[in-house]
Amino acid sequence: MAKPTVAILGRPNVGKSTLFNRMVGKLHAIVSPVEGVTRDRIYGSFEWAGKDFNIIDTGGYLPDTEDIMNKHVRLQAELATEEADLLILLVDGKSEITSSDRILAELIVKSQKPYILVSNKIDDNAHEDYALGFYELGLGEPYTIAALSGRKIGDLCDIIVSKLPDQNITVTEDENIINLAIVGMPNVGKSSLMNAVLKEEKSIVTDIAGTTRDSVDSYIKYFNRQYKIIDTAGLRRKAKIGDNIEYYSSVRTFRVIDDCDVAAVLIDGSKGFGNQDRDIVRYVIDQGKGLVLVVNKWDLVEKDTSTMKNYIDDIEYHFPSVSHYPIQFISVKNNRRIWNVLELASAIYDERRKKIKTSELNEFVETAMYRYPPPAVQGKHLKVKYVTQVHHSPPIFVFFSNHPKLFPVAYKRYLENRMRETFGYKGVPIRISFREK
Repeated sequence: MAKPTVAILGRPNVGKSTLFNRMVGKLHAIVSPVEGVTRDRIYGSFEWAGKDFNIIDTGGYLPDTEDIMNKHVRLQAELATEEADLLILLVDGKSEITSSDRILAELIVKSQKPYILVSNKIDDNAHEDYALGFYELGLGEPYTIAALSGRKIGDLCDIIVSKLPDQNITVTEDENIINLAIVGMPNVGKSSLMNAVLKEEKSIVTDIAGTTRDSVDSYIKYFNRQYKIIDTAGLRRKAKIGDNIEYYSSVRTFRVIDDCDVAAVLIDGSKGFGNQDRDIVRYVIDQGKGLVLVVNKWDLVEKDTSTMKNYIDDIEYHFPSVSHYPIQFISVKNNRRIWNVLELASAIYDERRKKIKTSELNEFVETAMYRYPPPAVQGKHLKVKYVTQVHHSPPIFVFFSNHPKLFPVAYKRYLENRMRETFGYKGVPIRISFREK
């Protein structure tokens, strides 16, 4: 059985993300004094007493608003309630009961799922009585904590375990799971692609650029391969990052790229491949991650028989390194070729983990040097004695030579290109190092 899921519900600014981060053990969700920072359901996991749990941080629940964004936040809270095995209603222990608290309490009772009423911001025993007014919600005794300082968090985790005594919550995650990050500039269709693949509204989708502020994780199985798909906040130029929240969102996105196996970089096909797209692609390559370039909104582009080829040629002209990576044209709106993204990610994942035998590598380098011998530099004849692969994910190859520092960049590029022709590695950055024998 899969790990049980705990969802944290509450109105804005009661400390849901602070509690989430405290339980997960790292700054996963963005925390800010600005109300309503968390919009999507943010997923994490934690272990307590030898048992593993998933945990969801939700957007602040605003039941009576007409604002389009807050309507979506309300929907996310309701979806999280459906997904969870146990619900935590978090309230601000130093405030009065609000209409949002009451409506959430009714939602939890109707769900007929185990729950815990938790009163946050109770920093010491002298303030315990502040929580007594929340008996009125009809959810029993409010349990008091201070998420910011960590007060009584361990006891809360004990209660969570006791509320789910019959669950089989020991799980071994498949080490071959493919971590696929969906990244790109704001409003290129990242969340729409994720929702289309998952066939549910996992991420909030609106026409407002920059809707997703945190990364959102989901799992899917497709043709016997399991994927962890992460939808991330849109990456703008640094000069256009307007506030601290957006800055930390971009930092979180870069962390997601650092942790993924493959990044699907989405481009708005109607706008073309811009400088910011190039910067994102360069970052993915520099981190040694697998890369598939995904051109979305292809339905908006006027096409003839050579439009796609011309588009690819234009990208490769401005960024020649992209020629080593697949480019997939899709239309999320029309559900065209979206599954090809997963198929390409699977192939790139396998290529990235590939290990080449040393004997095959030495045959390769012998042939490559025979066809195009290295030039003489500073009166010295350059030779490669042998080559071996010392790492995969990303693949790193070490060429042992007589004068490693003298090999020109152009010759190293020649060896990389020949290596790709011989062994593949489509969609994967290759690292080449020269050392002295």
